[in-house]
Amino acid sequence: MQNLARSETIARWSVYLLFLLVPFFFVPVPWVSVAQSKALLAILLVTVGLLAWVAASLNSSEFRFPKSPLLIAAALVPLAYLISALATGVSWESFTGDGRGQDTVVGFVLLYVAFLISAEVLGGSRSIPALRLLIIGSLAVIAVQITHLVVPSFTFGGALTLPATSIVGSWHDLGIFLAFMVFMSLALIRTSILQGYWNLLAFIVALASLGLLVVINFGDVWLGLSGLSLFSAFFLYRSQQSGGPRNVRGIVLWLLCAAVSLGMYFGGNVVQARLPAPLQVVQIEVRPSWQGTFAIGQQIFAEPTRIFFGSGPNSFLREWGIHKPLSVNETQFWNTDFYYGVGFIPTSFVTTGILGLIAWGAVCVALLWSLYRLLRDPSAGAVRTTLMGGALFLTLFHALYVPGSALSLLTFLIFGALVSEELSGGAIREWVVSLSWETWKRRIFAGALALGGLVVFAGSVQAVRALVSDALVNRAVVEYNTSQDLARASRAISWAVGVLPHNDRAHRAGVELGLLKLAQLSRAGDASESAQTQLQTTLTSTIEHGLAAVSIESRNYQNWLTLARLYGELAGVGVKDAEASARNAYAQARENNPMSPLPYLGEAQLDLGKGDDSAAKANLETALTLKQNLAAAHFLLSQIYARAGDLAKARERGASVIQISPQDSLGWYNLGTIFYAEKNYQDAASSFEQAVAIQNNYANAIFLLGLSYYRLERRDDALRALKAVAAFNLEDATLTDLIGKIERGADLGPAFR
Repeated sequence: MQNLARSETIARWSVYLLFLLVPFFFVPVPWVSVAQSKALLAILLVTVGLLAWVAASLNSSEFRFPKSPLLIAAALVPLAYLISALATGVSWESFTGDGRGQDTVVGFVLLYVAFLISAEVLGGSRSIPALRLLIIGSLAVIAVQITHLVVPSFTFGGALTLPATSIVGSWHDLGIFLAFMVFMSLALIRTSILQGYWNLLAFIVALASLGLLVVINFGDVWLGLSGLSLFSAFFLYRSQQSGGPRNVRGIVLWLLCAAVSLGMYFGGNVVQARLPAPLQVVQIEVRPSWQGTFAIGQQIFAEPTRIFFGSGPNSFLREWGIHKPLSVNETQFWNTDFYYGVGFIPTSFVTTGILGLIAWGAVCVALLWSLYRLLRDPSAGAVRTTLMGGALFLTLFHALYVPGSALSLLTFLIFGALVSEELSGGAIREWVVSLSWETWKRRIFAGALALGGLVVFAGSVQAVRALVSDALVNRAVVEYNTSQDLARASRAISWAVGVLPHNDRAHRAGVELGLLKLAQLSRAGDASESAQTQLQTTLTSTIEHGLAAVSIESRNYQNWLTLARLYGELAGVGVKDAEASARNAYAQARENNPMSPLPYLGEAQLDLGKGDDSAAKANLETALTLKQNLAAAHFLLSQIYARAGDLAKARERGASVIQISPQDSLGWYNLGTIFYAEKNYQDAASSFEQAVAIQNNYANAIFLLGLSYYRLERRDDALRALKAVAAFNLEDATLTDLIGKIERGADLGPAFR
């Protein structure tokens, strides 16, 4: 009995801690993202809660399962993901991914387990502390966000680096969460959940959340809050009509909240513009549209074998690369990788096919059925009504948006609290199965329950490995960017690969660091035996990282581009067969992302490396058919035309570069050299001036600017420019002689005529 009580307590407190910590938990270091922090917390607490609940069930020799249509329907989602993953090819990305995504088999299994154990342990009055802890957690979120807005330099250990970041998730996630808490706090005031000082605390949370919503100002969030307010007003009115306590004031307040929220939907931008400058926080949110998401789905389902199972869990990124509309390449987000479509549920339809459609359709139908039962139950209390409204709100945003891990977990926890309230109120019954070892049937149930717990535990271990490995890759990036210390960054990558050898992102990072280290060793010019050994070891390790990345996930174009870049660098220093390997890798990258111009750009650079301007020109022209405003392609074409003596076309391509990237100093320098070759010294000087204005220590641009001034008979300006270059090149005798000739008015010689 003591073990039974201890197991039940652990399971219950695991759920309580989820309600408390999910909103605000984060690791205060710059290399562990908020999403990774939430995922790690969820994995640990959900797994501990499940194992404790399984132990309690085995100790009590009975398995209890609420006969809830919502609980049964929700089980179809992880089942659909599992079948889809098996049918589309067993892949690490589909089963676990990087550990933080919800669109994986393990991700949805953990979400469902959170639903199940919260439904089981929150029965009776046990939902009271859970919802109170949620209010405390939301208060912590509000305190952190206000502190960050008032003191932007206080980044909480690097976790919040920009104004539009939050410890809930994205800025949009924060808005959804705060609107949810406004509704929950106000709806639960003066219920059995909130009494005494809890009412005051809830009112503070609601008021502060409303204030932050004005700063965040997302239109769909205001619409959602307006809908929740009307929902509450309706149920208050219905309760009054059914003989409940008269609450006209409450109805009026909810209607007022709905009207204000609707007004903010239309006029929120005007209000936000009048806020103090530090509070005028704007976030640009980019994701595929409904049309773009459905276009990807149509391409996938055009293959009959994929209609039922989709492209596989966590595969939207890959399918986006293959099927994205060509028009996307003309936007500034042409090279952005989208892991989800317009919303989470629509993405599931694409990645899991008809199975996902059936599973999510069943969840929505079951939720509406719970709403129907609520409407027909005059004895339903305010707590159940509030949980119903919250569940509908969060589910709707999973259809319209892609919430982060915190909101997804909170959604399933609210599902669990709702089912527990239905069970406590007698709206549903409980299924009880004996787990004694007296009959084969009961032994099978007991064994299946224990096995299920072990399977989830094994999946959780793999998810934690993926999370830790990915965080170590982030650490390598942060350490290199802050200290330029290749040794420390490489050590972090070694740890990442050691924790999870199947992390293709870690291997890609290993290639990038290897290339930097090879360049460093080459610049050192050390011909000693130890230095050559180190060079060979680094080269071998870098190649192994590149090959490992493509073997782990051969359908990820980024892995092939990284490998191609590595072989391209080796081809540039004359390594045998490196060029052929680079071209093969670019071909594989094109196969997995046919709309990207980067493979053609890479092949053009290989062509230029061996002096084949004709082949390079063909590849660059092909790249421009995919992306007309690709500045790098125009730049290389301008140089090809200039070498061929076609200065008119060279000038046209050079002008395109600066139109696309007006802040590119190299583009202005390139255009200036073309003007200079045409003897158009006025435009050449203007171009070089632009290059120097962008990069004031650009020695080559300053030098040619000085010569342009000289040709324009601006002798003093020419001397100032050339002397500025000389200050960076004190040992350049030719430059010193040139300055002397200009000062004496002597002929500069044929080299500078």
